[in-house]
Amino acid sequence: MEENEAVLLERCRAGDKDAFGPIVKKYAGRASGTACLLLGCPDEAGDASQEAFVRAWRNIHRFDTRSPFYPWYSAILRNVCKSRLRRRARRRTVALTEGHRDSSSDTDPVFLAERNERRDALWHSVMRLSAPFREIILMKHFQDMSYKEIAAALGIPIGTVMSRLHSARRALRETLAGEGS
Repeated sequence: MEENEAVLLERCRAGDKDAFGPIVKKYAGRASGTACLLLGCPDEAGDASQEAFVRAWRNIHRFDTRSPFYPWYSAILRNVCKSRLRRRARRRTVALTEGHRDSSSDTDPVFLAERNERRDALWHSVMRLSAPFREIILMKHFQDMSYKEIAAALGIPIGTVMSRLHSARRALRETLAGEGS
């Protein structure tokens, strides 16, 4: 963990609300991206990540400042997203998004169209995975978390992370292959 982040987190534990702002700013984009992939809804992702930051602040006294912040926060964010998904399932509404379109016109339009098509296929395939597979793919490949960080965030052994990631990648390949036919 960076020394500045550790100092900020110690100040947070001492009740300094101003010290939490830079922490939120550092991880807000990553958190929104994570929530978006877990929920499948960009509109709800910002609210979920904000709710998770509020919960993290309220429980900062439980955080071990010798550990990295993001895996701890990520566990809170996952729980917030799971709660939202359960509420959504009870209402029997599932909102999926088609992903974001790149409207850049400063490159070849054929290239952009092909890139968007590949990105959309990947997005849809990731969203079709089971929640545990989608989550581990997200953490490893979209959030660039280490096996150790993933294990800490999910509360599972590193060997289980490796096994689940292998299975998730296989499922993603199969899903992508099915979309190509």
